[in-house]
Amino acid sequence: MIHNANNIRPKADRLKVGGHQASCASIVSLMTALYFDQMRDCDKIAVKPHASPVMHAIMRMLGHQTLENVQNFRSFGGAQSYPSRTKDKPPVDFSTGSVGMGVAGTLFASLTQDYVQAHSLRQDGQENSRMIALVGDAEFDEGNIFEAMHDGWKHKIRNLWWVIDYNRQSLDGVVSDALQDTMKRVFDSFGWRVKELKFGKKLLAYRERPGGEALLDWIENCPNQLYSALTYQGGDAWRSAIAEGLSDTSGIRELLDSHDDVSLAGIMTDLGGHCMESILDAFNSMFWFKSSALDAEEKLKRAPEAHR
Repeated sequence: MIHNANNIRPKADRLKVGGHQASCASIVSLMTALYFDQMRDCDKIAVKPHASPVMHAIMRMLGHQTLENVQNFRSFGGAQSYPSRTKDKPPVDFSTGSVGMGVAGTLFASLTQDYVQAHSLRQDGQENSRMIALVGDAEFDEGNIFEAMHDGWKHKIRNLWWVIDYNRQSLDGVVSDALQDTMKRVFDSFGWRVKELKFGKKLLAYRERPGGEALLDWIENCPNQLYSALTYQGGDAWRSAIAEGLSDTSGIRELLDSHDDVSLAGIMTDLGGHCMESILDAFNSMFWFKSSALDAEEKLKRAPEAHR
């Protein structure tokens, strides 16, 4: 879709259209898990602005988006560059073109839903919607998100998921490596349940192997610039960097020798946000039924039926 907009579709001005490929690549697995496994019809989602191509592709697959709109991505009348309730043809729950606003919007929508339920104003008989926000890590530069978190804490927010795409990339520069720990402390202080996905299943399997724990620590402490460069350069670069950085670690040489360059690159880039098995395990562990009328056994009976 993005390639078509930039390189194939005729343009009289020949200007670059853009499309945020990196922002899409970093969240496509998370969105796949949500749309095709986790979300019910009644759930509402705020898609981070720079992931609109993924949203349009998913809507196309679900039959809610036309080929013509997709081909006219970022063109007049076509699929919008940022999800828009007024300009997009498929249903969009939250307009998110103003960074940070869609995130806060999900929280206040959940509070409004609680108010409606508490005052017996809901007539449709449906279960409460789960409000979901897909958040870029750099969006936390927006102060309104923290103001919303404070209101959520005061009113005991529920039925709310914020999925943070911690890719450390921003138009303004590389997001600080230290932000992750700070962010977690903020959420902990406001009473959120926090689930971190750092490593995928393949990488985690190495924890029990000789040198495996040291390898995971090395990845954890690897500067963003170096990790990005090694990912681009591939298996041979990974091999050299790890051999040098962990030269005195028992088991590392054997671990590296057990992989060719292609499989080594695959292992070293197996992060939690791209491992579908890890993502689904995390989502399923965040049990989302909140009705006090349902006991645990009944919830477990109904859970499979609530999935698409």
